[in-house]
Amino acid sequence: MKHLTCIVLALAATFSLPAVAADKPAAKSAEAPANQRFRNVDVAEWEKLRKDPKVVVLDVRTAEEFADGHMPGAINLDIRGGKFAETLAGLDKSKTYLVHCAVGGRSAKACGQMDGLKFEKVVNLSGGITAWEAAGNKAIKGR
Repeated sequence: MKHLTCIVLALAATFSLPAVAADKPAAKSAEAPANQRFRNVDVAEWEKLRKDPKVVVLDVRTAEEFADGHMPGAINLDIRGGKFAETLAGLDKSKTYLVHCAVGGRSAKACGQMDGLKFEKVVNLSGGITAWEAAGNKAIKGR
């Protein structure tokens, strides 16, 4: 029985690692790589930036996650959706984009794609909406 338990645990760990790694928090580094134009910010700086009515807040989580709770004024653009790259390519590259997901992993990937498309100003929320809510902010339910 112990042998079967070990096998089940090993299989569970093997198959759950890719899912966990897909949305790990964005790395916090003192300096961004030279070829990286986007930057990571904490919740306090994010909130200062979000007050500007010209910024676009992109929530790159799934539609279900978005419906469960999102930031006021956020636009949902699922990074795992089939038309993500196509929709992203059609956005105005001169605008400032504040990008977030649940904890920062998917949004960092989205910011990287935006870098590749030469977006002028892109900001990633370190810790995602999880950190934002932990700081006392209230998400809106629904679409």
